[in-house]
Amino acid sequence: MTENSYTEQILKQRADREKRLLANPHNWFSLIGLFPLMDGTNSIGGTGDNSIAIPGLPQEQFASLILEKGSVFLRGAVDSVMVNNKPAELRRLQTDHDAETDVLSIGSIHIIVIRRGERFFLRAWDVQSPAARNFSGLNYFPINPEYRIHAKFVSFPEPKIIPVEDVIGTNYEVKYIGKAIFTIEGIPCSLIAELDEEDLLFSFTDQTKSDDTYPGGRLFTTCLPENDMVILDFNLARNWPCAYTPHATCPLPPFENHLPVRIEAGEKRYFTS
Repeated sequence: MTENSYTEQILKQRADREKRLLANPHNWFSLIGLFPLMDGTNSIGGTGDNSIAIPGLPQEQFASLILEKGSVFLRGAVDSVMVNNKPAELRRLQTDHDAETDVLSIGSIHIIVIRRGERFFLRAWDVQSPAARNFSGLNYFPINPEYRIHAKFVSFPEPKIIPVEDVIGTNYEVKYIGKAIFTIEGIPCSLIAELDEEDLLFSFTDQTKSDDTYPGGRLFTTCLPENDMVILDFNLARNWPCAYTPHATCPLPPFENHLPVRIEAGEKRYFTS
């Protein structure tokens, strides 16, 4: 592959990703809140008179949700509330851990229930959010083919189960299947990998987090190893959604993937125009 064709390939992948980010109205840029649900009755509305106040909702109570024994029930709602674009029925709501997630809506405000560990939250979007309408693109380092690295991959005899924490403090276990070993500017480095469907996923931080990149880490995926080798293309490193909104629940990279070098490739911090 020539340098020009490689650059064109990276630019196309970046452009395609930006289109995907905005294709769904429930995107990271239109997200307006993440609200914990308490056991028992939670009143939802637009002011602090309610248990949960969501910007853009009518001031009066919009709906009443009950969290009980690990399930969330819609127990009351004003007439204009819709569930999945149909008049609301008072029933158990399906969360993001079910096969299909129920969407409550009133006007441009859309709400779902998500579960993280043993905790439940409401995630809310304004599908007419100016932040999404005014999106002008992501920020990147210049494309540098030297950051497309051939690395040795060492599979673990048994997957390693390592505890990981997300940005809201939820702890869970991730299965890592092996380690990529490589050198940057003479400095030995390694990254442990988890499976992401049919690819490897690397979640990492590097020394650019102090000034150029999102401090919570970045990620990229690559194909499964061939002949104990993998390609690590840091030009495709991208931000976790928490780089765009404080209302996401991204995992933090494991300690093993804190690189002692600067990786001046891939996506930089996101700044609104």
